[in-house]
Amino acid sequence: MEKSIVSVIIPTFNSEKTIIRCLNSILNQTISNYHIYIVDDGSTDGTIDILKKYEKSAKINIIYKNNEGVSVARNVALNRVNTKYVTFLDSDDYVNKKYLQDMISGFAFDDIDLVISGRVYLQDDLSVQFKTNFVPHIYNSIDGINLLLNEQGPQGYVTSKLFKTEIVKKFNLSFSRELRMGEDLTFCIQYILHSQKINLISANNYNYIQYKNSLSHSATVYNRNANFDIAYLNYLNMAINLKKIIPMDIKYKTCKVNINARTARISEDFLRTMYLNKNNVPVNKSLEKNLKNIMKENSRDLYISTVINNSQKLYFWMFIHCPFLMKMIDRKRFR
Repeated sequence: MEKSIVSVIIPTFNSEKTIIRCLNSILNQTISNYHIYIVDDGSTDGTIDILKKYEKSAKINIIYKNNEGVSVARNVALNRVNTKYVTFLDSDDYVNKKYLQDMISGFAFDDIDLVISGRVYLQDDLSVQFKTNFVPHIYNSIDGINLLLNEQGPQGYVTSKLFKTEIVKKFNLSFSRELRMGEDLTFCIQYILHSQKINLISANNYNYIQYKNSLSHSATVYNRNANFDIAYLNYLNMAINLKKIIPMDIKYKTCKVNINARTARISEDFLRTMYLNKNNVPVNKSLEKNLKNIMKENSRDLYISTVINNSQKLYFWMFIHCPFLMKMIDRKRFR
């Protein structure tokens, strides 16, 4: 049997509607030297019955466990991986035939430690929302961190990225079980801190589906769900943790600036969403004060940041200096 060179980790929980499409897509690759780890995180629907039909596949190792969250599920599989490379696939997404081939081809030089590809963003009905259009480029580690902090870039998903298992094992990298959001970005930045070069390729073979009821979708200004505060607080906690992860070395100054900028942006969006939802969820005055302080403390870094675009900087300025006008604009745009 051909020795596997890459492992694909797929955590799943109550994915009966999407798991067949996901698995069939990864089983239909143009290369054959890969292995799949599926971690069922305590599904209570028909997911397990579906997975049992794949148990005889030599390419698949299925792990059944109690529900502890996606981070623990990924960590369980990571502990078993022994291939040269490892990547991640979410059970509600799917990939094109050349996904693994193009990702592996991205390791063109020995000092490349991470390959990042583009992706296609789909809506619930699988209609295309937009496709990334990245210019291929090789980054050093500092520029790689800033690349992931840029909201217009590939961002911090661990999907559509191919990692070297050696680095993960050597530095005992794992996913934080305390974070419900942003655990991907935290893992990626910790990994890049131990990397030399990051290769951004233009291939768009990963199909990412944005579900309206997902927790990550809750951290948006136009969200009207009562759980928007849970999503934002998780994002804010992630940003604060990132500041602790980045070394104090002066060479990481731009990374610190950009993390502070993202922290200010999260606080701004949080406040705007609070005001839009105030008729359904009363504004928490203590939290409101804290978020305003965070915005004030990090405003300078937001204005000089390279990962915040000019329109975002303008909205931020308006929200601070013309709050009434900004609230009127938001009510008109998002209601």
